[in-house]
Amino acid sequence: MRSQQSEFNKRNWLNKISFELNSEDLQASLDRMNQLVSNYALHTDKREIKGNYGVFVFSLEKGRLNALRRELGKIGTIGSEVEAVDTSLVNTNAEIETANLLSYEKDLSELDKIRVPSDAELRRKESLRAQIRRSQQKLDDLKRSDSYLVYVSVIPHGKRISAIRSVSDIGAYFLKTLGFMFVAAILVYYGTRLLMYLLALMGFKGITGKGGMFSPYQYGGYSSYQGRYYSSRGYGRSSKRRVKRIYKDKVTTPREGEEKPEE
Repeated sequence: MRSQQSEFNKRNWLNKISFELNSEDLQASLDRMNQLVSNYALHTDKREIKGNYGVFVFSLEKGRLNALRRELGKIGTIGSEVEAVDTSLVNTNAEIETANLLSYEKDLSELDKIRVPSDAELRRKESLRAQIRRSQQKLDDLKRSDSYLVYVSVIPHGKRISAIRSVSDIGAYFLKTLGFMFVAAILVYYGTRLLMYLLALMGFKGITGKGGMFSPYQYGGYSSYQGRYYSSRGYGRSSKRRVKRIYKDKVTTPREGEEKPEE
């Protein structure tokens, strides 16, 4: 029905009105709509009946709009009613558009007399032809100012409710899925922590504790190794490397087995 509604909205008509009927008995309502259109329509533009809906587009005398509304209420429940006025036709009338049309046609006839028109004159002729088409369309629409273009759609009573229910079901499913993912993330986190704790109790090293796989202290491993390496080479602070000092001005005491130097 969206394509029919869009086509109706694009139609040039001074007064337009659309109705949406919700029916408990679709087939009976469609049969009554056929009779109603035959009795009220000045001209029927569309009469389309499908398995689960019906669309009717027709013109109606302005004075019979209230009577049509009452008859539609007997056929079904009026779910929505939208009335529109073509604003492009509000500030004009048949006399103004007729005068404009004659002026455009006169200018165009003058330009047609030129055997070899310039580029500007050719563009002017195209512009006049477009203005003539618009004025003719407006005149046709103004002649129908005493009538309405009517659009009526008939749908089962539960169709709109079902659509709303489907949207609510999708929203509920999304919220349930989001909640499930949140609970699952918490369970995985605490389950992992519990597993590491149990492995540590069973004697597995490198899981928790200082320097373990999941320990925050493991980032200092390289620096600790570096310190141990340089300490073993005697370059660190904790080096205990012996240094022998020799003092030249001081006589050293001879060790056992050595002779005392002569004076």
